[in-house]
Amino acid sequence: MDKATKTPTLMIGDIPIYGQLILAPMDGLSDASFRWITRKLGSAYSVSEFINTLDYANQKSYEKKRLLYRDSERPFSVQLLDNDAVRMAECAARIEEEFHPDMIDINMGCSAKSVCGRGAGVGVMRNPQLVRDIFRLVTQAVSVPVTAKMRLGWDETNHNFIELSELAVENGAKLVALHGRTQKNSFNKPARWAPIGELKRRLNVPVVGNGDVKTVADARQMLNETGCDAAMVGRAAKANPWIFSWRDRAEVSVTEVYQTARFQLKDMLRLQPERGVMPFRKYLKAYLDPYDLPRPQMKPLLTTDDPDILLGLMNETFLSLGALVDAPLIIDYSEIYR
Repeated sequence: MDKATKTPTLMIGDIPIYGQLILAPMDGLSDASFRWITRKLGSAYSVSEFINTLDYANQKSYEKKRLLYRDSERPFSVQLLDNDAVRMAECAARIEEEFHPDMIDINMGCSAKSVCGRGAGVGVMRNPQLVRDIFRLVTQAVSVPVTAKMRLGWDETNHNFIELSELAVENGAKLVALHGRTQKNSFNKPARWAPIGELKRRLNVPVVGNGDVKTVADARQMLNETGCDAAMVGRAAKANPWIFSWRDRAEVSVTEVYQTARFQLKDMLRLQPERGVMPFRKYLKAYLDPYDLPRPQMKPLLTTDDPDILLGLMNETFLSLGALVDAPLIIDYSEIYR
């Protein structure tokens, strides 16, 4: 059914969203190439890797590639990270003017010590006044909807996600995405979904759940148990971007895995001709892990720096696994960046 005649799953401000699975923003993973793959496979909208506005304000060129997207990737959201509300608002205005995103997302969830140690990411959750100022000023600075991505709180003694979500919404946030962990139990304990349901019952804006969605069954369970409007898929998407088309990895043919990996490598090389191979390796390893290849076969795939050699090795490897390397494209990912 065409979107023109389809009822949106949810609205973020005045932006219609179609679908209930979304790629979670992740530093080093939700890059332009991988985001595009997940959008083509069904992710409902895209969120950039975080833009550190401290760096952006000082014209660090590496941040610009994080803002690349294709027109068909819309709705496209730029995620901002900082501990300075004024600087975030100023950079949000500049980014809107230059890159024209559909939304701005505020990172209140990054648990890396280098980030939260300076009061950014989940560190923002320790400062309610800063939360209020960020959403008030960023909302005033841009014309697009502003959203929040947060955790349960800093630690087990301070689950303040409801208080801060309500503060964010009172000051303009149009959606809250909640990861069911604190900073302190980053990934060493199961995510808790009950708080996501609690937040959904409290807020009058959409709530997106995040944490431990690894399979289609997990996604359906989160949606059913919590009543949240959509579910974000994080680290599990690296090995199975096909989850956004409601398929578990076992349902995906080796030919489709090959075609996706080949496109991704070439696209990453277009963005970074001198450096595209190295960041691609983590995806290639995740794509190949289910096939349990022997170490001697994997090693050259994950150590060569030469793109042509890597493409040749990929052809040989996937051919040995039964891929039809000359088959027509199952999904055509070709589209240029705007």
